[in-house]
Amino acid sequence: MRACYRTVFLTSLVASVLAVPALAQTQPALTNYPACSTKPSASDSEAAHSAFLLGKRFFDEADYGSAIHNFVDAYKLDCTKTELLTIIARANELSGSRAEAVHALETYLLRVQNLAPEDRAQIQKRIDNLKAQVAAQTPAAAPTPGPVAPVVAPPPPSPTAAEVAPPPPAATEARHHGAAPWVVAGIGGAALVAGGIIWLVGNSQYNAAVSACGGSNTCAPGSPDIAQGNTGHTMMWVGGGVFLGGVGVAGAGLLWHFLEPTGPAQTKATIVPTLGPGYGGLSVAGRF
Repeated sequence: MRACYRTVFLTSLVASVLAVPALAQTQPALTNYPACSTKPSASDSEAAHSAFLLGKRFFDEADYGSAIHNFVDAYKLDCTKTELLTIIARANELSGSRAEAVHALETYLLRVQNLAPEDRAQIQKRIDNLKAQVAAQTPAAAPTPGPVAPVVAPPPPSPTAAEVAPPPPAATEARHHGAAPWVVAGIGGAALVAGGIIWLVGNSQYNAAVSACGGSNTCAPGSPDIAQGNTGHTMMWVGGGVFLGGVGVAGAGLLWHFLEPTGPAQTKATIVPTLGPGYGGLSVAGRF
C-alpha cells in the first residue's frame, strides 16, 4: 500500500516539474513599459534618436527582432515619443508577436489622452483584429483518448485594411492670433490721436497770433502775440512728430497681426509602416 502511495506521489511530482516550463513557454512575459513620469535629458533624447535610427535600419532589412529591441530602448530613453509605441506594435506584428503588438497599442491608448475619437477607434479596431488572430492561433486542448477526429486549428485570417493602415498622426495644437499685436496697434492709435490734438491746438494758437499781428510782422518783439505764435508753431511740430510716430507704431502692430503664423503647429516625425505585395518597410514623415 505504501509503495502505491509512493508511486502516485513521484508521478505527481514529475508531472508538476514538467508542467512549469510548459506554462512559462505558453505565457511569455510582455515587455515592461515604465511609467513616463520624468522628462528625459538632452543626452537621453540624443541616445533615443540614435537607437531609433538603428532600429529603422534593421526594420528596413526585415530584421524585426533587432528592430524591436532598438525601438523599445529608444522609447525607454525618451518616453515622450509615444508614437514609437505604434512602430513597436507594427514590428511585433510583422514578426508574429501579436500579443506584444496588442500590448504596445493598448499602452499607446493609455498614454495618449488627447487622441481624436476617430483615431482612437481605428487603433482599437487594430487591437481587436490582432486579438482575434491570437485567439485563432491558440492551440486547442488535447483530445481525449478514443476514436475522435483530430482538431485542426483554422488558418489565421488574412490582414484587413485596418491592420495595414498606417498609424494615425499625433494630435497637433492649433496656433491663434495673440493679443500683443493689438496692444502695439492701440498704443500707436493713442499716439496718433494725441499728436493730432497737439497739432490742432498749436495751429489754433499760431493762427490767432498771426491774426492779432494783422497778418504781417507788425507785432513788437517780446509781445504776448509773438510768444503765442512761437508756442503754437512749436506745438505744431511736436504734434506732427507724435502723429507720424503713432501712424508708424499702429501700422507695425497691424502688420504683426496679419503676418503672425496661425494654424496647426509643426508636428514631430512619425515613422509610417508601408506594406505591399512581398514588401514591408517604413516611410518617414516630418522630423523625429
